[in-house]
Amino acid sequence: MEFKTRILNTVKERELFSDGDHLVLGLSGGPDSLSLYNALKELKEDNLRTGGKFGLSFSVHPVHVNHKFRPGAAEEDQAFCEELCKVVSERVEGFHPLRSFTVDCNALAAELGMTSEEAGRKARYDAFRTVGRDVMDFYGCGAGRIKILVAQNADDQAETILFRILRGTGPDGLGGIAYKREDESGFQVVRPILDIARDDIENYCVEKGLEPRRDHTNEEALYARNKIRLELLPLLKKEYNPNITDTLNRLGRLAAEDKGYIYEKAAEAYEEVRTGEHSLDIRKLKDLAPSVKKRVYMLALSDIGMRENVTEKHLKAVEAVANSQNHKAAVAELTGGFRVTRIRRELIFYREDEK
Repeated sequence: MEFKTRILNTVKERELFSDGDHLVLGLSGGPDSLSLYNALKELKEDNLRTGGKFGLSFSVHPVHVNHKFRPGAAEEDQAFCEELCKVVSERVEGFHPLRSFTVDCNALAAELGMTSEEAGRKARYDAFRTVGRDVMDFYGCGAGRIKILVAQNADDQAETILFRILRGTGPDGLGGIAYKREDESGFQVVRPILDIARDDIENYCVEKGLEPRRDHTNEEALYARNKIRLELLPLLKKEYNPNITDTLNRLGRLAAEDKGYIYEKAAEAYEEVRTGEHSLDIRKLKDLAPSVKKRVYMLALSDIGMRENVTEKHLKAVEAVANSQNHKAAVAELTGGFRVTRIRRELIFYREDEK
């Protein structure tokens, strides 16, 4: 099956985006994002040529972030993406010139007390949201029409699941990378090539004469993720399971299905136990199954802005407050100023500056 058709099938089966949507595409210039960009171009050209009988109708707004990690090479990557998008935007209707952002992510990491990898991710998603809001203003549409496209593939999925297993993840983490999720701005973040293996992406680039940029740091076993990709997965494939990538991805799909069902039940329970915008009825919480109750806590934390890095330790702290007999002094400080406290029969979630 053709590369573009595989993407189209995933988009339709997973309902990632539809006709008339505006796609904010992260374009690094590497094989993954370059292949996705080119396949979208082919799908748009097919749609225009067949009068809408094949492909999809959409606009593409590519975004590149220069993280300043690799002086010289980073600027070359940016220039490559800018020239590519300039040429395509002049030839293909609906494709726009590149929006480039330059962020000193090492400085950002030091300022915010995070790793450089976390700073890079923050810089990328801040840029995506900036462009998304600009597109909304230009077209006069709602956030639901904006889709942020990220080019993570099947090998990335397997590496993520294995990485989480090694760190002691719970059932939710086994679901791996989601095909789509909603970010705090109301935009859907979608991953159209999550079903496609890295080898297939490289073959497509060769077939289409694409010359992706290469980040040499990806080939250095200096970080945990790189070690998993370069050392552990090849070892598992050679010595234990030649289909380890497919096996891990199958585990991810099954876990994601179970996760989706439990969260449906948790969302229903969340509405039943709420007593206010950010407060829960402790008596009703006691009747919930532990697996559902934990997800209710996570939904409550998400509503006050704590959407990432919620650990078992945090959930146990929330449960301890809920079960405390000291109704006046029961409080838990979680992280980043997020807190939970008990006042009589209510469990209240808040940020320190919003108390």
